[in-house]
Amino acid sequence: MNTSRTGWRRVAAFGGAAALGAAVMLGSMSGCKRMGGVRARLTAKQLAHSVNIDGIPITVGQFTGLDIENPWGDVEVRAASRNEFAMVEFRVRKERWLRLKMAQQGIEFDPVGEYFEASYEVAEGSLNQAGTLVIRPTDLDIDGFRPPIDVVVTIPRCDGARVRTTRGDVKITGVTGTIDVANGSDTVEGGDVVIRSGDRPIEEVMAYTSRGDIHLLMSPENTGIFDIRAPRGKPVFQSDFGYVSNSMPEVGRWTGVWNDGTNAISLQSEDGDAKVWVMENPHLFKP
Repeated sequence: MNTSRTGWRRVAAFGGAAALGAAVMLGSMSGCKRMGGVRARLTAKQLAHSVNIDGIPITVGQFTGLDIENPWGDVEVRAASRNEFAMVEFRVRKERWLRLKMAQQGIEFDPVGEYFEASYEVAEGSLNQAGTLVIRPTDLDIDGFRPPIDVVVTIPRCDGARVRTTRGDVKITGVTGTIDVANGSDTVEGGDVVIRSGDRPIEEVMAYTSRGDIHLLMSPENTGIFDIRAPRGKPVFQSDFGYVSNSMPEVGRWTGVWNDGTNAISLQSEDGDAKVWVMENPHLFKP
């Protein structure tokens, strides 16, 4: 058999291409396995950082209030009809750094723990199973230290919210009814508070922070009697919709009535700005 150099080159090229194709196929298959492993780990991490909600399931259209206390960290509430069920998730801040510092002290630290408990409490005789999602911190700590933890609540509908936290930010989107936020105190530092109205009007708002800015973003369908206080910052009411009456601007304070409203809206930042913005689609705006 007489094979020319050109023939050998063709055979070698074909064999190299086949080997390369096989390597790419094996690499992609292994990549799929790795991707599946990543997804599995992410899902497992999410479940490990979720809080089980005791009580009946919270589903779309269900009247639900929220009452949450977080001793140290952010609180975010996302209410939207596209959410099929309620979920409470948490994240320990700077997990890797805490692991390292604890390890240096000979303390085993696992950021996954039962730091919160949640229950859906329905009053006896309540119509439509209307109730309140109550979230409270547990006594879990590490040698007397409880790390700063951020909490995110995703819920189909929220008809009123009460939030208490310190040394963190509060973000509330799509909540209706009465909103009551206290961030920090006379002795503990607070953080920023951002409240965005949703499809339905807000009834009453009481928002306080000992240090940080307060932003209330409202749609034109809302109304209110406003008392905006910022003794060390700027009190602002900005609207191109509706009309304002009985406006009383002062140093560090603004009061007025918008759209003949009778619902009270009170914002107070001890060390920061307190601002109200009226706009279309407030849930899409980031101050």
